[in-house]
Amino acid sequence: MSRRGVLVAVACGIVVMAALVVAAVARPVALLSRPDVSIPLPPVPSIATSSRPTPTSTSTATQSEIAPSDPSPFLIALVQIVLVLTAVIVMAVLIRILVALWRRPRITLHEDPSFEIPDVPVELLRSADQRVELLRTGAPRNAIVAAWLDLETAVAATGLPRDPAETSTEFTERVIGTWDIDRLRLGDLAALYREARFSVHELDESHRERALRDLETLHADLARVVTVGGAR
Repeated sequence: MSRRGVLVAVACGIVVMAALVVAAVARPVALLSRPDVSIPLPPVPSIATSSRPTPTSTSTATQSEIAPSDPSPFLIALVQIVLVLTAVIVMAVLIRILVALWRRPRITLHEDPSFEIPDVPVELLRSADQRVELLRTGAPRNAIVAAWLDLETAVAATGLPRDPAETSTEFTERVIGTWDIDRLRLGDLAALYREARFSVHELDESHRERALRDLETLHADLARVVTVGGAR
């Protein structure tokens, strides 16, 4: 969502919350009112037949049957509690949106002329062989997770700054994507890690082979960048 859309959503939420608070603390208003008994009813002519009920008694019984009863204090209190809780939930959601907007990652784009690409840290390639060996060992799911976590450890060891809003996986992808590497392979390796870490279906050797191709391409690209940088 854009910044303007977030601000509009926040403004609408504030209006809704204010309406809920007003409705919660306002005095209840009866939707139906009893008839005014002070207004005299017109006289009803008497009928000679005593066995037939008089219209006056029928009218009085009918009015007593349709007269609404006062709302229960318990029901009023329950409605007010629900409205207050709804207002609190809306306030919490608005605060979370504002905090997320404030902590949105501000990553320097590589296309910025003032951005200077750093050299590839040695930590990224120091354990490359060990990383490949982890990927070849054990069940495919565990091997993919172990290899990616080792890559995350290597990226963290470089000491490059990390945005507080980033996860370790996002940080690893952003840092390695700084250099001229195959980003499709990097994204595929990260997707395989998420699949191995969070899915419940079975992973087979085809997933391991995919991860191996991605990882070996990534290592080769980083080594090429180091070689080109050293030649310069």
